[in-house]
Amino acid sequence: MAGRKKILVIRLGALGDLVLCFQAFASIRQAHPDAEIALLTSPQFAGFVLKMPWFNRVIIDNRPSIGNIPEWFRLVRSVRGFYPELVYDLQGKLRQSILYAALGGPFKGRWSGAAPFCTYPRVWPPKPEMHFTDFINAQLKNAGVKIASDVSVSWLEAPLDHFALPQKYAVIIPGCAPNRLYKRWPAYGYAALVEYFKEKGLACVAVGTVHDAPAIADIKKIAADLIDLSGKTTLSEVASLARRSVCVVGNDTGPTHLAAAVGANVVTLMSEKVNPVWSAPKGQRAVCLQGKPLSSVAPEEVIKIMEEFKYEV
Repeated sequence: MAGRKKILVIRLGALGDLVLCFQAFASIRQAHPDAEIALLTSPQFAGFVLKMPWFNRVIIDNRPSIGNIPEWFRLVRSVRGFYPELVYDLQGKLRQSILYAALGGPFKGRWSGAAPFCTYPRVWPPKPEMHFTDFINAQLKNAGVKIASDVSVSWLEAPLDHFALPQKYAVIIPGCAPNRLYKRWPAYGYAALVEYFKEKGLACVAVGTVHDAPAIADIKKIAADLIDLSGKTTLSEVASLARRSVCVVGNDTGPTHLAAAVGANVVTLMSEKVNPVWSAPKGQRAVCLQGKPLSSVAPEEVIKIMEEFKYEV
């Protein structure tokens, strides 16, 4: 890879944050087709990122505290050893500004982001009607990047035969980050959806991490026919399950963003503590339903939206 332009992209955060950057990642690759591009991200997403067609390598940021000097030195050495001549910082927090300064600031390479005196400053503040993806796209346009109109997610595919699922099924995603339980729709709501699908002759499959297993178990206490795949799926399998389903209903969490990204019929249930204009999942057939509070959303409201998808049973 000697002689190739080296570009670093920075995006940490949760799974949903990465998914919302798919278009940005594709745009950067489109703008630099022959470059060696690395993504600086959190360790839990290294394997997922290496499946993406837009990156050649991953650099890990363990998110050291400000006072963890040895770990900061390790991070700076890792990035400096890659020798990026251009950085697209899609995170834009204080930590990235510290990294920018540690790498030499405006005197060492070009930088797009929020760091002071960087080459291509991001647009700030975001407009009130902006979605996060529009905000990131505006940053890239300011750096001369043309936004990709066609973003392939065909790489997000995996065989599902080993699950022995019925031919037609719906998917529910009842979990959320353990520290954000306000994003969780009540178990009785999801149980009502399981019964609705059963009356339609459809199975209902629940996906999530091992941490979501208790929430799914609560639903199964009410709706025993629910198929529980918590802790049994990879992200590629979640994407394939969503793509082949008739409908997906989920909380505002990473796998729901993934389902929307692959084009599934998706209803996302969002809390009053988040701004759907800014952070709702993006997809051609994705709909957002916000509750104030989330528990006030009735199953009938969700069912009404699902029926508007006109899926075949």
